Amino acid sequence: MKPIFALIAAITSFSFSACAGLTQMQDTAAKFDQGVHTVSTAEMNLFTQVQAAECSRNFYVQGFDFATVPRDKTTGKYPERPPLDLRSNTCVHLELTDEQLALRQKLMQTITLYADAIQTLTNGTSDTNLSDEAKTVAGKIKDLGTQQKFTSTEVGVGAVLNAALVTIATMVIDHSSYKDVKSAATAMQTPITNVVKALKAENSADAIGLASKADGLANEMRTSLSAARDNTGAASFLDVVSTRMALDSLIVTPPNVAQLNATLDAVVKANDALAHSTNGGAIPEIADLISRAQQASTLFNASK
Repeated sequence: MKPIFALIAAITSFSFSACAGLTQMQDTAAKFDQGVHTVSTAEMNLFTQVQAAECSRNFYVQGFDFATVPRDKTTGKYPERPPLDLRSNTCVHLELTDEQLALRQKLMQTITLYADAIQTLTNGTSDTNLSDEAKTVAGKIKDLGTQQKFTSTEVGVGAVLNAALVTIATMVIDHSSYKDVKSAATAMQTPITNVVKALKAENSADAIGLASKADGLANEMRTSLSAARDNTGAASFLDVVSTRMALDSLIVTPPNVAQLNATLDAVVKANDALAHSTNGGAIPEIADLISRAQQASTLFNASK
C-alpha cells in the first residue's frame, strides 16, 4: 500500500504545483497588463500636451503679430489683419494633425492590446480570445500596417514598424496558436521592440518641439517688455512681474520624456522576462515596469 500512497501523494503534489504555477502566471500577466496600460496613460497625455502646446503657440503668435502690427501711414489706423481669434476651440492642428495623432495612439493601443492578449493566455485554452471590440481595433491596426500607413521620425524604419504592427495585431486577433505566455512573448519580442523604438523617437522629437515653442514665446514676451520699458520706464517692472507669472501659466512645460522613454524600455524588458519565465512568480522586470509606469503617469498627469 505504501507505494500506492506515495504515488497518490506525488500526483497530488504535482497537481497543486501546477495550479500554483498557473496562479502565479495569471498574477504576473495581470501585473504586466497593468503596467502597460499605465504607460499608455502617460503616453496619451504626452500626445495631448503636444497638440495643446501647438494651439497655445499659434494663439500667442497671432497675439504678438496683432500687438506689433504698425499703423497705416496714410490713415493712421491699424489694419484689419493680422486676425486675432480669441476662441479656444478654433485651433487647427498642423504639426501633429488629428490624423497623425490617431496613428500614434494606435501604436500604443497595439501594445496594450498585446498585453491584454498575454493575460488571456493564462486562462487556459477555454479563454484565448479578446472581446470583439478589441479584435476590431486590432483588425484596423493590421489593415493600416498592411497599407504602410505608419511612419516614424526615425529614418528607414517605416517598413519595419508596419511589419511589427501587423505581426502583433495578427497575434491579438487570434493567439490560440500560442500554447502559453512564454511562447507568445518570445515570438513578439522583436515586434514589440520595434514599436517601442518608434514611440521613443516620436517622444524625443516632441520634447524638442515643446521646448522650442516655450523659447519662442519667452522671446516674444521679452520683446513686448522692452517696448513697455521704453514707454513707461520704471513702471514696466510691474509688467515684468506679471509677465513671469503669465509665462509660467501659459507655457506647456516640456515633460521628462527621457523618463517616459525609459518606461517604454521597461515594457520591452518585462516582455523579455516573460519570454524566459516558465510559470510566472516574482519577476523583477515587471515590478520595475509597474513602478516606472506609475511615476510616469503621475508626472505626465501633473504636467497637462
